[in-house]
Amino acid sequence: MASAHHLIASSRVEGVPVFDRQGDKLGKIDDIMIDKASGGAVYALMSFDGFLGMGERFYPIPWSLLSYDTEKDGYLVPLTRADIEKGRSVDDREIADEIQWREALHDYYRAAPYWLSPRAML
Repeated sequence: MASAHHLIASSRVEGVPVFDRQGDKLGKIDDIMIDKASGGAVYALMSFDGFLGMGERFYPIPWSLLSYDTEKDGYLVPLTRADIEKGRSVDDREIADEIQWREALHDYYRAAPYWLSPRAML
């Protein structure tokens, strides 16, 4: 069922499926990383569906690459599972060294750097 709401609580994004361009389910969103200074969503931490979370890895996907599909009731990304698996991953939801690898992450996904946005410069 499509929703008329434009805003969503972060707690309701957890568990929402992520699909590729062909509509195949890749995984789900486990968390959202928010920039403290700007308040903007920066990354979706995605995980692939696994067995009871054993050895679970989280894949930070630049938020700018996700688009919400009301028919699928989930997010679409212009990526394949192989693209995501080759990208950066973390084993914890806290990304302590994000500054050290954010440029490489955004270059890999060809995503606009969030830290250079006009709002981040305020």
